Amino acid sequence: MYKKQLSLLIEEGHPAYEWAKKQSDSVSAFGHIGTHIDCYESEPEQAKYEVAAQVIDCTDRMPLLSDFEHLDISGKALVIFTGNVEINGYGTPDYGAMDTSLKTEVVDCILAKAPAFIVIDSYGIGSHGDEHIRFDKRCESNGCFVIENVNLSRAVVGKINKLQVEFDRSSQSTGKRCEVTAFCI
Repeated sequence: MYKKQLSLLIEEGHPAYEWAKKQSDSVSAFGHIGTHIDCYESEPEQAKYEVAAQVIDCTDRMPLLSDFEHLDISGKALVIFTGNVEINGYGTPDYGAMDTSLKTEVVDCILAKAPAFIVIDSYGIGSHGDEHIRFDKRCESNGCFVIENVNLSRAVVGKINKLQVEFDRSSQSTGKRCEVTAFCI
């Protein structure tokens, strides 16, 4: 087994960094760029987790209810691989334009199976704006947290066995920078 760092670190000069710097609430904005965990109304009890992972390949389409019928994801990290980072590059116009949103009934189905985390290589599990925040809050109220902008690739997703998730609980932002490390087989 070997470890693979999956977090995107965004540095000065990157368009997302420059965008965050210009925001009136730059502390909050900086929390929402790169790999981060959204915590709008609550946050995980611990700052560090190690959980089994279940990967779903969504490069052809976003998942349907039937894709979850036989999945046991209770207490695990559900990893949704869309290919968005790998294909479009983080923060590009094409990255933002790719539709990686889940249907409401799919979110409900996932939450009924009680994963600890939903991990995605895109900007979130809902469309930009209100739906994005609504889905994140719904996950939080069910004890599940969404980790966005994770650096997944075709080469690594088939080998992920479990994930280590670590974040700064003291951050005042609703988006908290997150370190995600895969344990691969």
